[in-house]
Amino acid sequence: MISRWARIEKFLNYLLIFLLPTQLALHFWPPSAFVFGLRVDYLAPAIYLTDILFLAVLVPWVCKNHKKFSSDLKKHKLYIFVFIVFVVANTAFSISIFPSVFKWLKVVELVMFYYYVSVRNDIFKDRKVLPVIFYSLLFFSLIGIIQFLLGKTLGGPLYILGERNFNISTPGIALAQLVGINFMRAYSTFSHPNSFAGFLGVGILFLVFNYSWKDSSRKIFGLLIIFLAFVLTFSTAAFLGMLACLVVFWIWRKKIFNSKNVVFLTGVFLMISLIQPFFASVILKNNFNLTQNISQRFELALGAGRVISQKFFLGEGLNTFIVGESKITQLGFYLWILQPVHNFFLLIFSETGIFGLLIVFWIITGMFRKTLATKNIAIFMCLVFVLTTGLFDHYWFTLQQNTLLFAFILGDSIRGRS
Repeated sequence: MISRWARIEKFLNYLLIFLLPTQLALHFWPPSAFVFGLRVDYLAPAIYLTDILFLAVLVPWVCKNHKKFSSDLKKHKLYIFVFIVFVVANTAFSISIFPSVFKWLKVVELVMFYYYVSVRNDIFKDRKVLPVIFYSLLFFSLIGIIQFLLGKTLGGPLYILGERNFNISTPGIALAQLVGINFMRAYSTFSHPNSFAGFLGVGILFLVFNYSWKDSSRKIFGLLIIFLAFVLTFSTAAFLGMLACLVVFWIWRKKIFNSKNVVFLTGVFLMISLIQPFFASVILKNNFNLTQNISQRFELALGAGRVISQKFFLGEGLNTFIVGESKITQLGFYLWILQPVHNFFLLIFSETGIFGLLIVFWIITGMFRKTLATKNIAIFMCLVFVLTTGLFDHYWFTLQQNTLLFAFILGDSIRGRS
């Protein structure tokens, strides 16, 4: 007989996975969360609904399995020691200590979520968790599709899931133009359509390569709805991510990849990132006629290059890119951006230095090798998608929904197939 707590625990775990796309949170606004007198979400400590749900399942499990948890800590004590030393050094030299401390706590949470997923095979077996992911993506996709059709958010009880209140006329809202008509891009419960597209992209890949396609008509219909929401985000980076996955999938089928190739693959993404500040400098100096969106991204990449040149070894401190760049960029330009650089590797390099960048490179390469060894093509494709979209945006490192999903994917790659 399954105990009552076991049933509650399973329900809470599946509820956590279902609600990963939500962004309901309580934000706090200390002085360190303001730049130029303006509130910056990225610098504000926040407690999310998903944080509470995760703690609700993690703490009882650790208490019940403290021997295994302690044993696993001892097995990795060298890595833990190096991590603590690096965190202390990065925080000590941070240009804004409080945002760095809170962000490092979030990193610890992500590491624990990754670990928890990797050891809970009884909960996160693919055949059990896949329907939860499927219906979650379907539900939040329908929200995005209806928003697109109505030209506004739905409001009402969806506020509980973190949906913000705006419409097609709200200043700063992401729009797409079709046949000369403006449409509001699909947001669902995300802060921007791009992060929604990234979440959906990983979800689609995870389902396509893992799902058993029995009763395929229902699943295919649902997947088409999810894919429609993905398209209605009009996220160029996410579309390029899917294209990259198609190319890599073709290479995978040719059985070309090996442990050396995946180092090269990660290196390609890294090198493309590192040349962005130099490329941005050339583009901006020659005053090319660029759209505002592209110009902003080049300015931010150039700012990242300046930060890296000044804080090469340990970075400016985790979660302080906005604070750091504001001190070296012309104020007239910077007042209306207040965003991290739109590149995963450049952001990590800026905030944690060369040591942090090398650690992340080592982790990602290790994950590629693991998925290659276990023939886990679903996670391999998800990693390719994350790295491709990470060339053009920062949400895999800055936003709650995407970072938790990334940790889940990495945890699944270690846990292996059911």
